[in-house]
Amino acid sequence: MKTVQVTSPGGDEWRVRVVWLPRWSALFRRFGAWRRRRAGEPDRGGLGDLNGCGDLGGCGGDDLGAIVFGILLLVVGGLLFWFILLPLLLLVVDVFVVVALLLLAIPARVLLRRPWEVEAACDDGRVEKIFSTGVVGWNRALRTRDEIAEKLAQGFPAPIVGTLKTRPSGPPAEDQPAA
Repeated sequence: MKTVQVTSPGGDEWRVRVVWLPRWSALFRRFGAWRRRRAGEPDRGGLGDLNGCGDLGGCGGDDLGAIVFGILLLVVGGLLFWFILLPLLLLVVDVFVVVALLLLAIPARVLLRRPWEVEAACDDGRVEKIFSTGVVGWNRALRTRDEIAEKLAQGFPAPIVGTLKTRPSGPPAEDQPAA
């Protein structure tokens, strides 16, 4: 989506764009816990009991060459899988997931008539002021974006655009002594 950049007569730089705001924060809080280790869970990273050779037939003799060849073959096969096959598989899965999400999300957004957010943002170095409004329909949202950009360029005050949201930007301000 194209962001329209406008300079108001007062010298403020505005960025006006159509945004599809994701509602991800609750989802990430819910599924982010898989990374945290649970208290009291036993450590499963040990190697187990490797005293002796196990099923290697006595660890010596005529089978030593076959064992080395088998280990070498296992290492080469693991490297081939790890560096070539697994990335290709993950790439195919990623493309499939993105296409499936697009095929589901775009019609759902259109059919459920969820509004697009049109926002105008101005950053003065301390606080980023964002005025936003919801508009139903993609073409209407693009027209609204262009209208807002024209009004800001002509000098209309920003609160006409929509509701105000602010975000801190730049370095933190120093504490001022009380007078």
